[in-house]
Amino acid sequence: MLHRLALIFFLLTSCQKPTPSSSPERNCWNCKPLIRFEAQVPSLKFVGDARIDALAGYLAAQDRVESQQVGFGGTFSEVYQGYVKLREQASPEQLILLLQHRSPNVRYYALLGLCRRNPEQKEIFYQQLMGKYDTLNSISGCVVSSGELWQFAKYRVFEAENWWEEELGEEY
Repeated sequence: MLHRLALIFFLLTSCQKPTPSSSPERNCWNCKPLIRFEAQVPSLKFVGDARIDALAGYLAAQDRVESQQVGFGGTFSEVYQGYVKLREQASPEQLILLLQHRSPNVRYYALLGLCRRNPEQKEIFYQQLMGKYDTLNSISGCVVSSGELWQFAKYRVFEAENWWEEELGEEY
């Protein structure tokens, strides 16, 4: 009971009296907290191209990276389709910029896109990959795993032979 009274008292004392609004239609209460945290609003722009930044934002928001088909039934992954769109729409220069993105998911997919386009330079692309020790969650088929970004990238790019051919199937 005492905690509820303290909470009500705190809420009442943290609000100020109404101030006249500059707009004649509105008369609002300005409720200002006792403590104000100020910081810059994070920018969603990374590459500068709205389409590429939106795709990178979508991939960054996901819990994990996914293979083309996931689950026991092998359903097609929407996350993977986001990667395919990113890979097709981004230029090599944009993908190189995405190797430094804050999200390990985006960095992983950017590396795959670059290596698929130019497999003979995969060592150079791997060296440009930032945050190699960040945690990455993955689902491939029905196998869920977690590890560091460098582990997944090294396996996929260097140890899995002809992974870009498997990815393309009949197209390659």
